[in-house]
Amino acid sequence: MFELDRSAILEHPRLRFLTDLVPVHEHLDNIEKFIRICFEEQGWRVAQAGRVVALRATDQDRLSSAFKASLYLGKYNDMANRDRFLRSMVAAGHSYEPIRGETVLFLYIGVAKPVYDHLITYTVGRPTRIAGGQRANVPWGFELPVEARHPEEYEEELERIREVIRLAKQERTEQMQAARAKLPVGYIMPPFLLEFSEEALIKHVFRQRLFERGAQGATVEVVSDMLKACLAIDEEKWTFLIEYHGPHIQQWQKAMRTLRKERLSLRQLAEMENLSPEEALDADLYDLLMATVGKLPPSMWDRMR
Repeated sequence: MFELDRSAILEHPRLRFLTDLVPVHEHLDNIEKFIRICFEEQGWRVAQAGRVVALRATDQDRLSSAFKASLYLGKYNDMANRDRFLRSMVAAGHSYEPIRGETVLFLYIGVAKPVYDHLITYTVGRPTRIAGGQRANVPWGFELPVEARHPEEYEEELERIREVIRLAKQERTEQMQAARAKLPVGYIMPPFLLEFSEEALIKHVFRQRLFERGAQGATVEVVSDMLKACLAIDEEKWTFLIEYHGPHIQQWQKAMRTLRKERLSLRQLAEMENLSPEEALDADLYDLLMATVGKLPPSMWDRMR
């Protein structure tokens, strides 16, 4: 039976919840109850990772993509072959059509507006967006920026959120649609839903926010939770897709560009790693390439850390 991991949300070190004004615990109890009723009891495999819950992955057990890949390849005698799409299409660099219409529905709890804004840019293959907090629902609190060096400087932001709730919900002197203009950028949105096609996830969302360097810190954290939730639902599929789209792809590209431009010899690669030519001959060539010409410069966020 699905149980919401409340500690991953409520005890997050950068989240400040206004539990005195918003019945957060009661809301979480209800969300947990209806995840069970609306998803788990209907046969969907639900998985939580941090502040993200994957509620429904339409290609459950990979049978839908198995059937579609079999039709695509004209293999009618084995249409429940779960490996065909991965090993006969992804590995060969062919079409991703079998998972283009397959989606994962994510619930985000305790996530601030900047992360929402980053995620919503991926409109390709995103059929669902449910963001009640963009209209009339009250914010749940404030999320400190990953880069914040003086957390005490952000206490006034919580007070600004309190003022918005007071104006809109307690005194009702302003509509929430108007009062929300006073909210700080980092307010915690009420839980929201986003649905992405699996193709968009692996080719765009995960690539640009995880595999490539430079994404904003809190967004990296939440998108990492999304990937962990996907792995919890189908580890084999997502591990396989990561192999063909993961962070090492950038290193491969850099290595090939450098070799094409510099025309380096094995001896020169050995010198970069302080190896003798004899040691280089016995070294793992892949590791040597990644450690030398494939090594990426630090991103802005790496330098800040």
